[in-house]
Amino acid sequence: MKKILIADDHSIVRLGASVIIKESMPECAITQAQDYNEVLKLLQEEVFDLLLLDINMPGGNNIRVVKEILEIQESIKILIFSSYDESLYALRYIEAGAAGFVNKSTAMAELSNAILTIKERGKYMSDEVKDLYVKKLTQSKSKLNTMNPLSRLSNREVDVAKYLIQGHGIIEVSTTLDLSPSTVSTYKSRIFEKLNVSNIPELIEIFRIHSAN
Repeated sequence: MKKILIADDHSIVRLGASVIIKESMPECAITQAQDYNEVLKLLQEEVFDLLLLDINMPGGNNIRVVKEILEIQESIKILIFSSYDESLYALRYIEAGAAGFVNKSTAMAELSNAILTIKERGKYMSDEVKDLYVKKLTQSKSKLNTMNPLSRLSNREVDVAKYLIQGHGIIEVSTTLDLSPSTVSTYKSRIFEKLNVSNIPELIEIFRIHSAN
């Protein structure tokens, strides 16, 4: 693993991640990107072994970016490095094609461990994500839905809900996710119906209670 691209809109995060990576792999070459458009540009110009990707940065804040990246470079390993809740998002991104998911709240040593694990085995899952994966394999979908109502949402519905609970309106969400306002409204209705809520405060409460389960 010789060429690594770090994509994050915070320079201090990129710097910290670079230091951690260099400590364990001093021979690697690191390139940095601060938004998703820059990521796409770099991927079209150079071949990278690993992409350390923040999914909450301009242009790259939905799950479809994984597919888009793999269409450009099929063999690249994508490690999601995000502040988003691991229990809600990790399996979704891994199933979409990411090699692993690390929450930014974990110790930096875990980031190094994740990268080395991907280098050696091709995939990385934390103990929590492994537990979630085992539960998904051993329990029926209906039982999972009973345990955590958020599992009823599709990936796109999770993307929309994520912005709704942050206080964004229909137009803002449509612009951010490149969807029409009517499509966002449809997703919003489905989310409310699936979670049995009638307003945004109730939606926020559902996510507060269940996103860490």
